[in-house]
Amino acid sequence: MKTSKSALIKQYIDSFPVLPMTVIRLMKVTNDPGCSVKEVVDTIHSDQSLCLTVLKIANSVLFGRPQKVDSLKMAVVILGFNEVQRIALTKALINSFSKLARQHKPFVDRFWTHSFACAMAARIIAQDLHIVPEIAFMGGLIHDIGKLIMLQTFAEDYGPERWMAGLSNEQTLYDELQMFSFTHDMLGGQLLKKWYFPENLITAVAYHHRPEEAVKEKILAHVIQLADLFSFYCCNRELMEDDDILAVVHTSLPDVQSQWSDFGRSLEDAAITGWFHWLVNNHEQGSALNEAFFH
Repeated sequence: MKTSKSALIKQYIDSFPVLPMTVIRLMKVTNDPGCSVKEVVDTIHSDQSLCLTVLKIANSVLFGRPQKVDSLKMAVVILGFNEVQRIALTKALINSFSKLARQHKPFVDRFWTHSFACAMAARIIAQDLHIVPEIAFMGGLIHDIGKLIMLQTFAEDYGPERWMAGLSNEQTLYDELQMFSFTHDMLGGQLLKKWYFPENLITAVAYHHRPEEAVKEKILAHVIQLADLFSFYCCNRELMEDDDILAVVHTSLPDVQSQWSDFGRSLEDAAITGWFHWLVNNHEQGSALNEAFFH
């Protein structure tokens, strides 16, 4: 008997590799209120790739250091234990799709270009809203990770030309659900839950197309939703008429301003325009962070 698509997805999630041992140890250490910087440094020191990633991010424009961070200890102090944990989890997650990235290189490269731009947009929006920008950045970076799960599981049916290159909207999400029994945002949330990601990131990923349905962390899901839209049009400027991001937002997310006001936030046209123009002018900064996660 042919296995159903929902059963195939469940099998994939269940068989997904467990967390790397270094990350497991790091989570145990950083979740201990009494842990020290030395313990965190000692835990990640054996993983040279992770050490380089932590150092590169500590030296990135995101943190605006006036002087070079040249020691792992200083990097851990600058970033903080929670951020180091998020970096380790995210890098391990990205690494787990390395084979898929080689098989579908052009599309996966575009996928990560969009994801990094989304991360940059989410960070600047969160910063202005006084939300922890580093959490928003990570949420933007992995918001579409469910698409890689779909591509991995349904190699013949989940054509990257259709499902990974365009903008996900209400119709494409409906089509995903009808064809595969799941949508990519639902799957992303499930995978992050399996890997013990923080609850705020799980919610941001699982609800970034329907943030109004989130019970907790609703604002972060809304930030990722808006950043996702910004990123798509930043990376596909030829699809925008007259460079009018306001028209795009009001057409694609007609209820977004009223939804934001429902939880006590004001979303002004000037802010939308300012965030998008910042992303257009600065999204290439994400390339340095791209190298940090993929070296």
